[in-house]
Amino acid sequence: MSDDWILIVPKRPEHVLSLDKAVAGLELLKELMPDADENELVQNERVQFFDCGTNLETITCPRCSADIDFDWWGDTMSTDYDEKTGFQLNENRLPCCSMFASLDELIYAFHQTFGRFALSAMNSNIGKMSDDAVGKLEAALDCEVSVVYKHF
Repeated sequence: MSDDWILIVPKRPEHVLSLDKAVAGLELLKELMPDADENELVQNERVQFFDCGTNLETITCPRCSADIDFDWWGDTMSTDYDEKTGFQLNENRLPCCSMFASLDELIYAFHQTFGRFALSAMNSNIGKMSDDAVGKLEAALDCEVSVVYKHF
């Protein structure tokens, strides 16, 4: 049996929400996804990676649009991560065009992102979130968000 998650993550990786906003966002998530098996708030002191699981198809360069090799990406993820402080999101020389970009600037299909906070709904049974629902969450959290669709 497989599971799906919808993750709501602030667009700015370092963004931290107040407890009031985080709880309000979680309550709204429960209203928007009442059939979810589980709704939770994820908060970390360090920047972490919110992946799309087995949905990942390609990683593309934001500068020249070439596909990024998964091995290069994996090595760069390992180099960029620090046990004490999490992901640094340093700029790296891209293998395709020799320009520079951080891991959070790469274009992931399906979308993935970095952050210190997320709202998570497991097996919500809603498919893709509507723009209206995303807008309501952005208003409740008082920040722009990214939506990650994760599958395992």
